[in-house]
Amino acid sequence: RAILCHIYHHAIHDNWYEARDLMLMSHLQDSIHHSDPSTQILYNRTMVQLGLCGFRHAAIKDAHNALLDIQLGGRSKELLAQGLLPQRQHERSSEQEKIEKSRQMPFHMHINLEMLECVYLVSAMLIEIPYLSAHEYDARRRMISKSYYQQLRSSERQALVGPPESMREHVVAASKAMRNGD
Repeated sequence: RAILCHIYHHAIHDNWYEARDLMLMSHLQDSIHHSDPSTQILYNRTMVQLGLCGFRHAAIKDAHNALLDIQLGGRSKELLAQGLLPQRQHERSSEQEKIEKSRQMPFHMHINLEMLECVYLVSAMLIEIPYLSAHEYDARRRMISKSYYQQLRSSERQALVGPPESMREHVVAASKAMRNGD
């Protein structure tokens, strides 16, 4: 937990190289799955701050990789202990829900989830669009970011596209402009 707090501190204060090197040297990503839930939450929050710090330092691939696990399942709110997602068919018992609510971060410690998603989508755009351009006619091209790819495809299926209003629509519009070389 101490090394995670140290990495978090470096990431918050824009010491990208120190934070990244500490994370890589600690090998925490190998053993975090066997830790207690509060340490896993701290690890997730540290990875998010590391990703945001990497983005601020233009380490786009590193930022994307750091944010990938948090954004992948659509459970970022729960993984960062900023709220509980509603469960289907009451999968949680009342005592389990009490335990999970006690782990929640206070509001003043929340990380802006919309900014997190925006950084993730922009970093995915900056990686994916050049890759798509380079492999335009390749039948076996791979998808780098599934959620970004879904956003792009859903916007292409829309019959009427107005000016962008939400953050996601702005990222999609920027992607289309980038793809056209605009």
